[in-house]
Amino acid sequence: MVIGALWGALRVYRLLAVVYAVWGAYARREGMARPDLVAVVLGLLALWSAYMYVSARRDLVIHLVEMVLVAAAILSTRWIDTPAAALEGITTVPGVFQSVPVIGVALILGWRGGLVVSLVMTAVMILQVGRVDSEPVSNAGLLIMLGVCLGYGADIARKEQLALRRALAKQAEIAERDRLARTVHDGVLQALAFIHRRGLDLGGEAARLGELAAEQEMQLRALASGASLPELEATVDGPVDVRRSLQVPVAGMATLVAPHEPVEIDPRRAREIVAAVEAALDNVRRHAGEGARAWVLVDDLGADLVVTVRDNGVGVSQDALDAAAGHGRLGVSSSIRSRIEDLGGRATYVFGPGGGTTVEMWVPKVGRG
Repeated sequence: MVIGALWGALRVYRLLAVVYAVWGAYARREGMARPDLVAVVLGLLALWSAYMYVSARRDLVIHLVEMVLVAAAILSTRWIDTPAAALEGITTVPGVFQSVPVIGVALILGWRGGLVVSLVMTAVMILQVGRVDSEPVSNAGLLIMLGVCLGYGADIARKEQLALRRALAKQAEIAERDRLARTVHDGVLQALAFIHRRGLDLGGEAARLGELAAEQEMQLRALASGASLPELEATVDGPVDVRRSLQVPVAGMATLVAPHEPVEIDPRRAREIVAAVEAALDNVRRHAGEGARAWVLVDDLGADLVVTVRDNGVGVSQDALDAAAGHGRLGVSSSIRSRIEDLGGRATYVFGPGGGTTVEMWVPKVGRG
């Protein structure tokens, strides 16, 4: 916005500079060496100013062309203007128009570009006079201050404009997220929460669907609030009751035997324990045989938690487990043992002489993992 206003001011300033140069030339016309050529030079500057006003171009190339055009007009002063203007450097044919390319480049490249172009115009003015004199040096000081100060202001304006755009974009993002959050909360989140509650009440496969609905509800809440999922879990859930978490994998698959009091651990450890129990129950379903039953027992030992999965199926041997791991079937070694060991615990298998398998998982309530 600020840069745009400065560009608009430069378009007007260019026209006013031409008018001022014409007026100055008219006042000195009696002493000019070639007033006709002065009129030609000023006419070219007027046509250029009209073109720049209509086109409103802001690219660097066109302003470098303008710099060359103004430099040529300054050098022409030596041959077509008055002796005082030509030899003493009091003024030049373009007059204050010599500052136009300095302003244009400063608005594009900032204070560094303004400094370079002002030094170029200074060199041209000294070359036109033929010596370093007080008048061209004084004019050069004004040009340098103009280019540096205006360019610095343009740099600051661009930075502030960029910061404003980012702030407005962030504000729009927050407003859109709030709108979506209201929509999601009024519809989807309430529906998922209802499915979760009813699924746990019904049990069986409905409990599994309820747990999936709870997971999707958590992810949507994280998306709507802009927080990460772990942050949201820590804020909303806090410690997790393992008994309640195990209701979903156990439903329809086994009998859960747990203490009457809540058994609370952090959400991540609860998820890993549930995944290990699911893997153990999946092995029961696949390998224990028809009619096999399973039990999941939870024991709270204070600092440790023991979760036991026991079945009365056909049983399995340690050799069979080792052979399965050797063939890439990692249900026991990866899905169960590795998960529990990552939590700082251990998982052991006990094989009954007449069949049945017991998986005992010791997990510290706190610790690494």
